[in-house]
Amino acid sequence: MKVRQGLQKFIFTQTPLELKLKVAARAYTDETLAPEDEATLLFIYSHDRDPAVASSARKSFEEYPVPLILEALEKKLDPLVIKKFLEIHKDNEAVFIMAYLNPWVDDDTLKILAESGPEEVIAFLSEEKERFFDKPFLLESLKKNPLAPYILINGIEAMLRAEKVLDTKASAARGPRFKERDPEALKVPKELIDERKVDEQNIFKIVQSMSMAQKVKLALSGNKSARELLIKDSNKMIATAVLKNPRITEDEVLRLTITRGTPEDLLRQVAKNKEWVKNYNVKLGVVTNPKTPLTISVKLLDHLYEKDLTKLSKSKNIPSVLASTARRKLETKKK
Repeated sequence: MKVRQGLQKFIFTQTPLELKLKVAARAYTDETLAPEDEATLLFIYSHDRDPAVASSARKSFEEYPVPLILEALEKKLDPLVIKKFLEIHKDNEAVFIMAYLNPWVDDDTLKILAESGPEEVIAFLSEEKERFFDKPFLLESLKKNPLAPYILINGIEAMLRAEKVLDTKASAARGPRFKERDPEALKVPKELIDERKVDEQNIFKIVQSMSMAQKVKLALSGNKSARELLIKDSNKMIATAVLKNPRITEDEVLRLTITRGTPEDLLRQVAKNKEWVKNYNVKLGVVTNPKTPLTISVKLLDHLYEKDLTKLSKSKNIPSVLASTARRKLETKKK
């Protein structure tokens, strides 16, 4: 793997063991290492000949904070490091989306993303059908993804057959069609990443000029000001991405559940998150929000206190089915 010049001093054969151990334990304080550099060194050190260095680096890499991973995935990162992050965080949708958006992602990683990526990755692939002209092998990977709609796969296959792209010789003669992402075009302003309050009108202007990919990146890693704006975005993909931001707080989630205008899709996402619904107020907010699907609200009734069940049984602000179910549960408890 290629390593930038500034990191050479860390990987020379004569690099002191003490320095390696400090970096491997994330205890190196002589200078600040950017997330993409630190992740690269941890990956390299996890294969070090010294067992102490390798063991410590593996542990640090596996426990590397998700916000720093997302930051690293915005920069130039070796495909092997990206692939390892995906392997460790196979259930983290934010990591998958940011890996897909990384301009330096390689074909092997793209196969993984097409095969097991979340809905957002599939949505990007459906918008970038030209990518299949240059990489028709991705179609086979996409077919293995249970989230990929049949109509999408069918459409891509028909498109490739019409253009004879599935004919290897004809495809090679045609040359590349998909213009790879410009790293500069995907950058998001640093003031929307740092946790500091940004002027509302200013942030609105900045976000308005962003592409969808930029908005998704910002939704996944942006600060509170960015999250507050993007959670209201009419594009489902962008609003949902905010809920995958590792920095989102329980207070923000609670505010979302008690807001009557919150879309059903977002309430579903909140209800699916086991950590969030451990918070009683979040759970109550999901149940009492009229936009929450009844299947979810009714299921959560079993976890509410009797005083709240009593209020719900008399409430006119929730579906009558939910109120009557709350009454039945109260009667059962009394018996």
